[in-house]
Amino acid sequence: MKINIASVLKNSGALMSFSGVVDMGKFEFMGSNLSFESPVSVSGNISNLGGTLEISAKITGEYSTECSRCCEVIKKKIDIDLSESINEDFSGADEECFSISGTVLDIEGAVKAYIYNNIPLKFLCSENCKGLCPVCGTNLNIKECNCDTADYDPRFAIFRNLQ
Repeated sequence: MKINIASVLKNSGALMSFSGVVDMGKFEFMGSNLSFESPVSVSGNISNLGGTLEISAKITGEYSTECSRCCEVIKKKIDIDLSESINEDFSGADEECFSISGTVLDIEGAVKAYIYNNIPLKFLCSENCKGLCPVCGTNLNIKECNCDTADYDPRFAIFRNLQ
């Protein structure tokens, strides 16, 4: 997401608003597949505070993935606050998050980094999700099964056949 910041660079105390979108598409994250059907929205302000550029923005969007317990497809919303400070000369700026070409600042890397850092490690359709039966695979949120799971640990299943 590229922003022309010429008006902010020239004037200490200057403030400008911006808005745009970043396409996240589909990607794998910690073993889960995430899919953003539409680009995430980014809107915020950039201000020049005497040689330091303050960037504040709101990142919003929605993605779909699978519940970690029952494997049902679920949709999750994101609503993230982005807040960064960088020097006017861009010294010390994280090159993976920000790039500058003339007076155009690209913040797409920062937006993606904030999204990656705010996505949970585990996705649940609900806190009360019962998951799948480890024996027959039935979704226990939908239907109960009659499997004996009292001492079931799939790692030791091969030992059950030993006499």
